[in-house]
Amino acid sequence: MTNEENDFPEEYKILLKKVEALEKALELYKIDNIIEEKVTDTESISIETISEDDLQIKPRSEIALNPKAYLKLAKHALTYANKNVPKKDWVEVIGLLTGKIRNEDTPLEQIFVEDYWPVDQGDAVSVEIVDQRIFTEIFNKKDSNHFIIGWAHSHPSYTPFLSDDDYSTHLRYQTFWNKSIALVIDPLMITPANFGVGVFRIHDDKRNYYELSCEIQGMSSEASYESITMFMKTKLNQND
Repeated sequence: MTNEENDFPEEYKILLKKVEALEKALELYKIDNIIEEKVTDTESISIETISEDDLQIKPRSEIALNPKAYLKLAKHALTYANKNVPKKDWVEVIGLLTGKIRNEDTPLEQIFVEDYWPVDQGDAVSVEIVDQRIFTEIFNKKDSNHFIIGWAHSHPSYTPFLSDDDYSTHLRYQTFWNKSIALVIDPLMITPANFGVGVFRIHDDKRNYYELSCEIQGMSSEASYESITMFMKTKLNQND
């Protein structure tokens, strides 16, 4: 088997097996031989084992965050804006995101955010990364298989979206790489049912932006909320 075949996404292998079984059951034209070449899993799939649920294409989030990256961002944002700090003293935070693309240029393409790198905190309404040395430092520290895929910042108490300044900032990121993402977190929106984040990208026509579907991989909102709550309790005890 070639390296290319080894890299074929597992989801495709299973899907192709099901397609083959369905075509045989419906007596359709035999599927292309490429299916037999690509599908190497030993599990037997027949028409009897295919459920109605199997026939549905499962949606996949366009963005997946490593729980570590999400918690680092949330804790950075909550350090400078939380209910125990006077609202007039709240400030935004900013950082860079590193990661990789999974299954690039296929229907299963997904950007994976491996890590969040805190950079700075700004005034109450805007932040921006201006020191290019920061990019160099993070580039040298990150995993060799990952690259800078975008940036993140906080909107304490006024929801995730791109302001005019954010839009201009992210337009520069997309100039360098058109799949760059802007992740925004409102730390005051974090609850057991809400991660408080939004991920955005600007349309090719540069007239407006849109939101991407996002998940925190392998972690529920309840679990993340519990971790963040423990962090805040520890922080308050340290300040006493």
